[in-house]
Amino acid sequence: MLSYPRYLAVFLLIIGQSCLAFAEEQPQVGQLFKLFDSGESMPRATIEQNIALLEKLISSDDIERIEKLNQIKCWNQASDTEEEIAKALNYAEQALSQIPSTASTHFITDINLCRAWFLQLTGDINGAMEGYTKSVQSAYEHEDIKLIADARSLRGALYSYTGDFSEALDDLVTAQGLYESLNLTGWANINLTDIATSFRRYGDPESAIKYYKKLKELYLKNGNKEQVANVMSEIGIALDEMGKHEQAIEHFRFSYQYFKDQKLNIVAAINATNIAYSLIQLNRLDEAENYLNEAAPDISENEPAAYSFMKLFMGKIRNQQGRYQEALDELSAAEHAFRVMHNDRGLIQLLQLKSDIYAAMEDLPQAYHILQEFIALTKKVDDSSIAHQTTELKVKFDTSWIESENKRLIDNQKLKEQELTLLEKNKSLQLIILLLTGCILATVSLFAYKQVHRNRQLQTIALTDYLTQLPNRRHIYAQAEQYFQLALKQQIPFSIIIFDADHFKKINDNFGHEIGDQALLTIAEASKTLTTDRNLVGRIGGEEFLILLPNTDADRAWKLAHELQTLITRFGAINLPVELKLTVSAGVATLPIQSELQDQNFARLLKRADNALYEAKNAGRNCVKAAEITG
Repeated sequence: MLSYPRYLAVFLLIIGQSCLAFAEEQPQVGQLFKLFDSGESMPRATIEQNIALLEKLISSDDIERIEKLNQIKCWNQASDTEEEIAKALNYAEQALSQIPSTASTHFITDINLCRAWFLQLTGDINGAMEGYTKSVQSAYEHEDIKLIADARSLRGALYSYTGDFSEALDDLVTAQGLYESLNLTGWANINLTDIATSFRRYGDPESAIKYYKKLKELYLKNGNKEQVANVMSEIGIALDEMGKHEQAIEHFRFSYQYFKDQKLNIVAAINATNIAYSLIQLNRLDEAENYLNEAAPDISENEPAAYSFMKLFMGKIRNQQGRYQEALDELSAAEHAFRVMHNDRGLIQLLQLKSDIYAAMEDLPQAYHILQEFIALTKKVDDSSIAHQTTELKVKFDTSWIESENKRLIDNQKLKEQELTLLEKNKSLQLIILLLTGCILATVSLFAYKQVHRNRQLQTIALTDYLTQLPNRRHIYAQAEQYFQLALKQQIPFSIIIFDADHFKKINDNFGHEIGDQALLTIAEASKTLTTDRNLVGRIGGEEFLILLPNTDADRAWKLAHELQTLITRFGAINLPVELKLTVSAGVATLPIQSELQDQNFARLLKRADNALYEAKNAGRNCVKAAEITG
């Protein structure tokens, strides 16, 4: 068993190790959070490894960091396949259904935003847009700058996809300013990609390519190959819109090969679809069809964005091959997907092609009907483009308002960060105070223990015979008094044996004081063997001893006295010189029970035992005498 000082040393060691571990772990947690916050892409294996490390490092009672970890886990769910997207959406919805009462508004808003993102990946555009808008409103209500930027960036990208360029530009420009103010370069670059894509979709591919090339140079410099491949694909689409199809194919093939090597099959299939479009424009239909057939197993209706264009391009091929009914079948599948995604730009291309096919089939009423729908939708998109131009001008000439609003948000954010810094400092100070308090308490406890231990040692010394280490006269008499009073109260027997070594003075004179002391130690050892409890045996004089026998009647005490004599003689034969035969004389006294002659105090009982010892000595020693009961 560990002694108290050892427990204390272990306690201090544990405190020291815990504090050291805490000090080492916290910067590592902060670095991992910073990595995820940066927006820099990481391989799936690295993401999972970092999340597992965070789960190991973060304490279960650290609510703030647990929330942060759960946000990271939501956004970094695998989403490369239909099954993974469905699981990711389910994860986000479960997280929302299990939000604890202690959850912060930031956490709730971010998980809602995460859910909206996975809704978009499933093709639920209305659900995604609703989720983004609610998140924007919540983020503004609480002036949560990072979430404002995230929500407006995602919503802006979705607006751009559906052709609402005025709203897209408003969101994306605002998000860009906030990301740059927060020095979140990774997210700013992703957002800038969406701005460039909006220019391309609006009909300004030259401006879009300028942005894309800047991003490409930056990603090349940082060694971010995946983002380089993504930007190359975007440049390819812009080149197609400029009629530079051969150059577009080169860019698409670069991205296609990268994603294929990385086994990102869906992204590779999308690039194969893009290559097919460029080949169709060059009238290389067989090659285009091969790429589309290769993409088909990886792109299903559950990927409506990619599926719609894959079917549209296959429809174009079938039309040019004169296989009109097959072309209409392909376009029917594409049309459903375009309408699900609210992609008016893609739908315009489809309606124009569909009208031409019916005209080629000489179904002029149907061709005319579809042409009318084509004209109405084109007018709607053109009106949206005019609105976009108005918004673009407004943004250009009212950037001071955006900058002013962003500056206000950033200033508030800085104040919050200062408050958080102060809170962290307070936490650190509190930890230091706790550690110092713990050390002081440990030190005081150590001194207190030493004092208690010292007092106990002094008490033991005061109550213990220095030679035999048995209770001394004072201690054994106090013990005897307690047993005597208990026997009186409970009317149970109580006996004592008082004895001393025979001719002890001769032993000292003939054998020396060292042998004399050994004789006393032998008597003590034999007595402890008889009682099995050292506190029942005491040395009350030079060679005189007292044994207490609680709950022991006279007959038993008499027998024990004779056993004591035998033990002492046996132990003496072992421990003492052969020529020295150690014997003792003993007097035995028992407290009478329910007797008129009962002893009224321990002193009376002791006196009777002492008289019996005197009789034993007068009887020639080496014998036992029992005390008479007197009135």
